[in-house]
Amino acid sequence: MLIGCALVIEGFFPQQVPTLLPSTVLVSLISGIVFGVAIGLVSSLLGVAGLELIIPTLVFAYGVAIKTTGTASLLISLPTVCVGIVRYVTEAAYRDHSTFHRTVWPMALGSIVGAFIGGFFVGVTPTWVIKIGLGIILIVSSARMFLHAKRTS
Repeated sequence: MLIGCALVIEGFFPQQVPTLLPSTVLVSLISGIVFGVAIGLVSSLLGVAGLELIIPTLVFAYGVAIKTTGTASLLISLPTVCVGIVRYVTEAAYRDHSTFHRTVWPMALGSIVGAFIGGFFVGVTPTWVIKIGLGIILIVSSARMFLHAKRTS
């Protein structure tokens, strides 16, 4: 939720945000491995691609421009997704094929169409809109997760 708030504030009050890490090769390499392990762990445990963690890490830790993070985060998450799929297959987590026919395949097709449309719009959408939109998504999703966890406990 904190990261979402930071992105919204940065979207409304754009300024040069200092990176959290020095830009040396050694620091980038070591921190990249550490962040990668943490993101991979969270992603595999929660069954997500990790984009909600990768994008803020790239923006705040490395100072990468928000529009560049879209492409970079996809490239970073691709191996994570592939490993996750293999692990879930080996654990026989995909036994219920009715779920694939009702939700997975239609959503996959829709996400392909959405990716083409989003790829077009990223070139014409102002940076502040992307930051605020991502911030709101992070705030809402973390609030929903918190409220759901509170109801189930």
